[in-house]
Amino acid sequence: MSNKFTFNIREWQFSIEDLGASMNEQFQKLYNYYFSGKGFERRKFEYESLNFFYNNNSTNDHDRYFNNFTPLWQFLLQQGSFFYAEQVWEIAVSISKKWEEQNQNRKIYKGTSYYFRAVSCILKEDLEKGFLLMHQALEEDRRNVNPTDIQRSTPAYSFVILDYEQQNQLFRKKVLEMAEFVEQRLYNYQTSRNGKITMAEFKVKFLRNPGLVEQVFLFVFELFHVKKLLSENRQGLTQNVYGSMLMVQSIFTFSLLIDNIIKYKYSNHQDPYKQRFIDLLIFLSEKANLKLDKSKLKEINKMFTYDFHRTLDNLINSRPVFNAKLQTIEEDIAVSYGFRNTAAHKIRDRPYIHENLNKIVDRLFNVFFLAVEKLY
Repeated sequence: MSNKFTFNIREWQFSIEDLGASMNEQFQKLYNYYFSGKGFERRKFEYESLNFFYNNNSTNDHDRYFNNFTPLWQFLLQQGSFFYAEQVWEIAVSISKKWEEQNQNRKIYKGTSYYFRAVSCILKEDLEKGFLLMHQALEEDRRNVNPTDIQRSTPAYSFVILDYEQQNQLFRKKVLEMAEFVEQRLYNYQTSRNGKITMAEFKVKFLRNPGLVEQVFLFVFELFHVKKLLSENRQGLTQNVYGSMLMVQSIFTFSLLIDNIIKYKYSNHQDPYKQRFIDLLIFLSEKANLKLDKSKLKEINKMFTYDFHRTLDNLINSRPVFNAKLQTIEEDIAVSYGFRNTAAHKIRDRPYIHENLNKIVDRLFNVFFLAVEKLY
């Protein structure tokens, strides 16, 4: 059992790994800095840390070093200081990377550091940086952890595939929150479109599908992005040109995701000229026993090109666009086609998007679930 070094800052007591007098002093100064804003010299901390790594080469020693950042990080999270919480792990990662650069044949496992830093970024809603860090944590796991163990236990892997059942993850509360967001959309698909796929089946068919790893990564990122946009839209923050651009881009990306999961199962995948989105949607329509054929989709495309707003409004409000009314799931497919084929090509203010964002998102999720249910 390793020894502990305990110290007080104001009314708080911290207990960290005893790494020797020099490192203990530096960690105490680091902690104190986030209370007083003074007394910490990063260059001195880096110098002592590099010396520690030179003289303590075991994985256990490295783990003890990184463990000393955790109590401070947890304290900052509790205070809602997400910016400073991320900064703590930026210091830890940058020093360990510098040591690796100076010792080309030696590596330090940084997966946990990247994971905790990613959590900090996601909590402050810096989603892109957070996901980059989370996937960097996964890369560290792949280099240092048995592949079977990665799937069973690493928090980064559980996060990026939305494994809400895995207990061994600090950020499980957020994973559960996002899984519930998916489940709400899935329930809507089941009740409004007579969908049969369950959440457990969705996990097996899609989230755990080894052939769809990239698509799953993109799906989980877009979940966070879409949920954030829906929240911002409810707050009235997206009623402007930039808001329109963000929403249309997110919708377009989700349509691209639908494109990719259909393409993976498309029988004519060897012919690049038969991989257009219209061909993929016809393929999905046939597999689902729908009647949305090429002639109808081409006509819908003309409608979107001529008057995007009116066509979208008719579809999401289930008004007839043909003499024979489309089924609601066929309307969903038509909406996804309109955004994938037309909407993202022009930058302009689209107030009707923020007015109907929730309905549009529901329509796209319906097509996504339909593709997973019928093709996998």
